[in-house]
Amino acid sequence: MYLRDHSTDLHGTTIIRDGQGQSCYLLVGKWGMHHDVLSLYAINGDLLAEVKQLSLGLLPKFALYQHRHRVGTVGKSLGFVRQVIYIRGLNWIIVGSPLGNRYRVFGGGHLVFAIKPVQRTGTYYHELQVEQEADEPLAILIASVLDHWARGGQADRQRVGFTNRSLQRGLGMTFKLRQ
Repeated sequence: MYLRDHSTDLHGTTIIRDGQGQSCYLLVGKWGMHHDVLSLYAINGDLLAEVKQLSLGLLPKFALYQHRHRVGTVGKSLGFVRQVIYIRGLNWIIVGSPLGNRYRVFGGGHLVFAIKPVQRTGTYYHELQVEQEADEPLAILIASVLDHWARGGQADRQRVGFTNRSLQRGLGMTFKLRQ
């Protein structure tokens, strides 16, 4: 499956496609505020899974829902070269690199799915290789969360310009938002 790599915040609808380019799922929602939700639908319109933002800040947390039942929570960990993230409830472990945007997710000692960036038709995508079809909805949502974390600082750095303050007027720095 292929999930398009977004360079800006996710708003609206994203179509997830299989290796043959066929539409498989619809990802709808947005990020950024407390209680924001991404919902994953089958092409026929059935709600399959959701991820809800529980907290903001340096280490945000998200709740994972499948068929309207909470199945787990995932929270960001501190790690720059290598990350290990535990998904409570599912007992899955994410191992990967935020720098390379490559991750593997394990459950019970077995690979559940893997994520890697690829370029197709001139656009960057996240390629998801999911071992069991039943895990696809949660794999897509977890990939979206990981992508959101990887992009989170980049979007902010582009909008924030730091300015030096004169030491005579006070110590420290201020910042302004670029329009």
